[in-house]
Amino acid sequence: MERLEGIHFYIDVKNLNEVVADEEERTGGVKHAVHALDTLFTSIERYGKRGHRNLVVEKITGSRLHLYVVDGLVPAFDAAADVIAYAYQACGYLNAQIYKYRLLKDLVIRAGAAYGEFYDFTFTSGDYTELTTIGYVANTSAKLQTLSGASSLSVTEGVYSSLGETLRGSFSRIEDDSLEKYGQDCYYSARLADLCRSLGPRDLNEKEVRDYANSLNLEDLRFDEVRRKMSFDDITRTNGKRIEGVPLFADVRDFTSKFDEDDINLDEMSERTRRILEALYSVTTGHGGLHVQFQGDREFALFHNVPMRTDAGVRHPEERCFKAAVLAAMRMIDAVRGMGVHIGVGGAFGTMYAAKIGTRGEKDRILLGETVIEADLMEDRHAKEDEIAITRAAYEGLCAEDPDLAEQFTYRGGHYVTHVGFDEYRRKVESRSLYVNTRSNNYNGAWGTRP
Repeated sequence: MERLEGIHFYIDVKNLNEVVADEEERTGGVKHAVHALDTLFTSIERYGKRGHRNLVVEKITGSRLHLYVVDGLVPAFDAAADVIAYAYQACGYLNAQIYKYRLLKDLVIRAGAAYGEFYDFTFTSGDYTELTTIGYVANTSAKLQTLSGASSLSVTEGVYSSLGETLRGSFSRIEDDSLEKYGQDCYYSARLADLCRSLGPRDLNEKEVRDYANSLNLEDLRFDEVRRKMSFDDITRTNGKRIEGVPLFADVRDFTSKFDEDDINLDEMSERTRRILEALYSVTTGHGGLHVQFQGDREFALFHNVPMRTDAGVRHPEERCFKAAVLAAMRMIDAVRGMGVHIGVGGAFGTMYAAKIGTRGEKDRILLGETVIEADLMEDRHAKEDEIAITRAAYEGLCAEDPDLAEQFTYRGGHYVTHVGFDEYRRKVESRSLYVNTRSNNYNGAWGTRP
């Protein structure tokens, strides 16, 4: 890991969930949304890399493009503001001028930025690598992006104070109690239209954007149904997958507050974060799941059904994902609890669409669909510390596959929740098995197979 200093900024399509849900309801797919997101983010990445040698594109996380610039505060913000202003213009151009997106709801972007020290961590497992950054500044910029209104940029007070008088005039101070755990009580926000007027128009190469949008026909963008265990290595810009499965989000609770605002404990917290992410990844990949990506200190995993099939004359039964997903979530809770932290896990069940977008050698994995939106909400709004929250569809699937495991969940406010970790569940299974076998005089003392 390398310790760096710079500005982190997120460019987010604020209404992507609405865009995806609307298209999926109307057409039964998400081709237009994936295509438009790819065009927008690719355009931003190309513009940023051409003009700013210190700019790094970390990753695309669903609706968000995460970038950072390693430089002093003033030049770093100048670079970020330039790229954000370009993104605003490019988004407007796509909405108004690209014919193939005419049936989509207009995309609406927003942004957040913060400056500070952080670690650049390249996670490696076998042939798989993923860049992720660790530090207070990355968490704060992500939070500011979520606070930003439509077509707005939000920054910390420290960034605001570094701006020239003209730019500062575009920003308004906003007090917000939710920033308390970030060591702040306010942020500064500006409308992107005002920012663009202050900076002047960006060099939007309309022909380049249009040519990229037209380089792939919507008819050539395929989402074939999964027929066997999926691998993201098989997914390209043109060949995605349609999946029936359970997406899981596992998020460390109240972790940001443990980072010192002045970065005094950055070394300690970065090492701790690395160990947590590695533990969550190991659970996902070691127990039947697919790692989608890290999103800050959150693991995004996928478990999916595989239909019955015949290969070389051999018949393979249907593989269902509900039990594997729930047991993995339980294992995640236990894995990080031993490190002195707690997570909340959310899951849902339904149709999703896997794709790869962006300019970085098709490294950016995305998973879209209302099911992903629901799983995100389960984690964010309903799962407390050491809890798993799942939707009714996921619960009903679990009941059909493993009624005993489903009994660990209780109904709460429209969803199903358990606070049982894997070790506790295993003890319950062993105790029940001992009781049943003792009653039937059929006890096998060697029984100990893990569920």
